[in-house]
Amino acid sequence: MAKQISCPYCESKFPNRDDLSKHIDRIHNGAGLLEGDTRKF
Repeated sequence: MAKQISCPYCESKFPNRDDLSKHIDRIHNGAGLLEGDTRKF
């Protein structure tokens, strides 16, 4: 099993740094609330 990388903000798991980076940009830095992510609001 390949080692997964955890998001430092929400601890979601990702298979590589590119996917983690996209997640952080989209959910934690970007328009997460506008896209329907209400976890931290």
